Amino acid sequence: MKSKIFITIMLTLSAIVCSGQSFLSKYPKLTKKNLSEFFSDWEAYSDSVASRAVKNDSLIDMVVDYNYLPMQLEGGTYRSGKDAPPKYHVVPQYIDVERYYLDVDTTVFSPRYGFPYHYSELKSNEYSIDSIIPQLPYRGLYLTSDISKTLSTFVGGCRKGDKIEKINIRNLKILKKYIPVDYGHWGGYWWFTSFPLITNICYADNLMAVKIRTSWWTGEETWYIKKDDEFVRREEPTGEWIE
Repeated sequence: MKSKIFITIMLTLSAIVCSGQSFLSKYPKLTKKNLSEFFSDWEAYSDSVASRAVKNDSLIDMVVDYNYLPMQLEGGTYRSGKDAPPKYHVVPQYIDVERYYLDVDTTVFSPRYGFPYHYSELKSNEYSIDSIIPQLPYRGLYLTSDISKTLSTFVGGCRKGDKIEKINIRNLKILKKYIPVDYGHWGGYWWFTSFPLITNICYADNLMAVKIRTSWWTGEETWYIKKDDEFVRREEPTGEWIE
């Protein structure tokens, strides 16, 4: 009887730990031996966050779902290129949303930077910034800055002062079986996310601009323009960039 009570208590504590990012405290050092358990806890954490996430604006949900559609398909994870697909999709836990309480002149914009950078000064009551938790994709994991730091330490290659650490090739190969891994264009940092990746959304009364990183080195901005009380997606990107 006592053993059953003990097991129940331990399972309850495990659920509590995995329901928050505190699961990272179990892994002061990530190794090849505990990597599988780490991903199990990360998956449990992500599922817990997704189950408690507040429903977003219906239009924002539609836009996010449209851009993350390849990751919603069951049967395997999606990754462009010749590499074998990893086990999980990874998306940031939060997407920043900048809300502008005004109409945007959609005929004037910066081809390089897009909306809203041509607005130099706005009053505090003309905009606000918040964030949303996107829907968790098929076999999905939510990435946070702390989780990213843990993974970066595991694979090495990070910048420390003026020097860049040596990359742990063996750990890198193992990690790529679980999640997408790309080395940063400028060196010294990593991308542990699936692409396409929504970095942030600018939402005005008559326009929604979705900023998307299409790979670790390219990106674009897609506009949804309001016509007859409905936001319509432009088929071609408003702007594109390459690092």
